[in-house]
Amino acid sequence: MSCSNKIFISEDLYYTVKRVKKRIIHIPCDKLKSKQRFFLNAIKWVYPYSTNILKVAQIHSGKKWILKMDIKSFYDSVPLPQIEKVVKSVCTRIGNDVSVIQSVNLVTLNGKLPTGAPTSAHIANACFKPIDREIFNVCRIYNVDFSRYVDDLTFSSYCKETLNIIEKRVKNILKYYGYEVNNRKTKYISDNKQQNVLGLVVNNYQVRLPKEFKRKIRAMLHNYAIRYGYLTQKESKHLIWNEHSDQQLAGYMAYIKQVDKTFYKQLKDYTTKLSLKYHALFICI
Repeated sequence: MSCSNKIFISEDLYYTVKRVKKRIIHIPCDKLKSKQRFFLNAIKWVYPYSTNILKVAQIHSGKKWILKMDIKSFYDSVPLPQIEKVVKSVCTRIGNDVSVIQSVNLVTLNGKLPTGAPTSAHIANACFKPIDREIFNVCRIYNVDFSRYVDDLTFSSYCKETLNIIEKRVKNILKYYGYEVNNRKTKYISDNKQQNVLGLVVNNYQVRLPKEFKRKIRAMLHNYAIRYGYLTQKESKHLIWNEHSDQQLAGYMAYIKQVDKTFYKQLKDYTTKLSLKYHALFICI
């Protein structure tokens, strides 16, 4: 049942459909999201999965060539039988009284993993485990490093020709399991250009944040100081800053603390200078 931009899966459970650029996002209502998050905890227990962005980037640091591939319509491509298998395994392990069919209906929409549901990424990763193993085995034969983050596959080597072979082999593996590569997003990046893995630059055996991102953060901290400083009412009059900006900056700072402690310390020193200049209290760092 649907109503304008809402898709109902029961009388009180529904998704709100939104278009973000070219992507369709299905946002679960609060009650549905709460149920999905409860089931997500069970999925994480049965199928533990975590990604350390810094460690993933370090895998590819200092390589001559990096190959980046993207799986087309990743969530839509996860086969329903695989989803049902994962959900059944979770229900069995936790002794869930709710039927497997009801649990599958809770985490899918028209037999697909909805983009926007908190459970989708973890279920997709659980379903993809056998494919990860196959790709790892192929990469081991050719001495190629491999990592995957959701639908982004990254390979690195000192030889481009080796990566050409890997690209063909991986495409065949994915095709066998019902997945397709988005060829428009396939990229070969040599070490004489900026090699970016999960938002981190990995050239020259170093892992660091891009300069553009660092400039953006410094500018945000400066705007924060103007917004909350005691002596800058005139300067802040036309400043565009809201609650979302506060949350975004806090998220960025937590991310920087995790992946680049040196830059994080530099930012702490910078905020000290801003505090002295604008009399602003930084609660975001």
